[in-house]
Amino acid sequence: MTTCIILHNMIIEDECDLNAPIQDIVEALTPTTEMMVGENFQFEQLLARHKKLRTKMLILNSVMQ
Repeated sequence: MTTCIILHNMIIEDECDLNAPIQDIVEALTPTTEMMVGENFQFEQLLARHKKLRTKMLILNSVMQ
């Protein structure tokens, strides 16, 4: 609750400065992305590790029950 009150007060203080100059918003450049060689292979390795871990967890859960 204290956090809400502090944030509310900060917003009110920020909005009180009506005589402040208006700042122009500068559009950010659109980033360009490139596929890396071997990126698919790394992703496939990640998925394989995830599948192994999930299988182990399922086995452990079934043994514990």
